[in-house]
Amino acid sequence: MGTSAIVMMCIACIGLWGGCGVALAIMMKHNKQKRNQGKQ
Repeated sequence: MGTSAIVMMCIACIGLWGGCGVALAIMMKHNKQKRNQGKQ
């Protein structure tokens, strides 16, 4: 594999896992807000 292919693969992996992480963070925040509203 060439250097450019490895660099593109790393960028794609960071984008994929970063997107998953952001989605999980939003989901956790949303669930926490839902729980707090249910207690009131």
